[in-house]
Amino acid sequence: MKFRMFSAQHIELADIARDIVAHVTALANGTGAAVRDPLPALRLAFSRAVGTHCAAEIDCLREHLESHPDVAVERGDMIRRFHDELLAWRGSLMDCNAHWPAKRVVENPAAFLNVFSPLADALYARLHWEEQEFYPKVLGRKPVAA
Repeated sequence: MKFRMFSAQHIELADIARDIVAHVTALANGTGAAVRDPLPALRLAFSRAVGTHCAAEIDCLREHLESHPDVAVERGDMIRRFHDELLAWRGSLMDCNAHWPAKRVVENPAAFLNVFSPLADALYARLHWEEQEFYPKVLGRKPVAA
């Protein structure tokens, strides 16, 4: 059941990231600007979804490795990659959020996209890697249909 939840959360994370990119792209092209700007709410939803998902996923991984210690030895390289890349990506997202308040994004949307788009692309690649490689090899789950 948790893997369906994780897959649903992956879809949510990717969708919010795409919404942020689409909104800021519209701003950069001069076609965006609503009476009520959705960007702050999108970015807050994204940060909260990332935090919730990562916490649940790490708890699940910890529980699994406690009951299957052999996996930690056999797949230590993947588990280190999981943690190292996750920490690096989240650090980059926090840096982006700290240096790009909404007002600055509106003032220079193209520059924000230069920072955020690679984060979004890294997210999409990570989600694919988790579902197609990490979950099956570390958690013993079949890949989620792409």
